[in-house]
Amino acid sequence: MVSFVCNACQETLKKPKLDMHANRCHYASFSCIDCSVDFVGTSYRQHTSCISEAEKYEGKLYKKGKQNNAQQKPSSTPKSTVDQLTARAQQLANCETNETPASPKKRKSEDANRSSDKKKKSAWDSTDISDDATTAMTNAIAYVTQAEPRTEFADLRKKCVKLVTKHPQSKLSKSDVKSVFDKALVEALGSGKVALVMLKST
Repeated sequence: MVSFVCNACQETLKKPKLDMHANRCHYASFSCIDCSVDFVGTSYRQHTSCISEAEKYEGKLYKKGKQNNAQQKPSSTPKSTVDQLTARAQQLANCETNETPASPKKRKSEDANRSSDKKKKSAWDSTDISDDATTAMTNAIAYVTQAEPRTEFADLRKKCVKLVTKHPQSKLSKSDVKSVFDKALVEALGSGKVALVMLKST
């Protein structure tokens, strides 16, 4: 309901009480509290609707098509508690794995990549590895350069050390394997197991 202020005595009144107040208060004229419009005589009677609070407080930023969130009705029926809990559990599972649900095509390509990685690992893992660090490293160098002939020197060292130390049959420590890399590389090049393409040191 619209509220008014008497400009003579500054009393705040609702619209139904304005006629009685006009009879009591001499020189009464009224102003609308919401829109600050002054009404002379009985012109206040035509003032049935006023601006909304949004219009009043937002001023020039107010957009007429905009609806208040409190006035909007929910568009769908509320979900059951079980559905809400299931959806929340699914969201948490996606957050933990840092994955969004993938499309079927993307899943197929990811599965293909994983299976090829397993094949690569199983091919190396199925080979017998020597207890001698130099021989094991020579075989690893041959394996890596066969798969990736244009490998940089630093990458070749990292990959070979990882292959030898992670091998299921390996009993060699990382420091032992790292120390024999240079000797194993010379041996691999000399035996013809490795073709020198372009090994760069970084």
